[in-house]
Amino acid sequence: MTKYLYAALLLLLAIGCSRYPEVSGSAYEMAETLSTVCNLKSDQQLKQYRTLIDDRLAASEITSSEHAMLTQIADIAESGDWQGAELEARQLMLDQAGR
Repeated sequence: MTKYLYAALLLLLAIGCSRYPEVSGSAYEMAETLSTVCNLKSDQQLKQYRTLIDDRLAASEITSSEHAMLTQIADIAESGDWQGAELEARQLMLDQAGR
């Protein structure tokens, strides 16, 4: 009985505990792009990505909080942790499921 209760609690925690808030479709696309850049481990494409998200912010296609989230993930990649950044970008996308 206890192991079922424990399993149920873990499931509830996994379902209800998203790391990232709801984001716009444009921010979701930018997370997809960032995931690809991280997979390629391209410093040049990361630089272009940063310009792209700055442009999207200036055009009001993403919010300042979405820009901040994407920038923080890009910072992880820039520090050399490409895999960690890719996982964060994917987590952002996963957290949008069911919203």
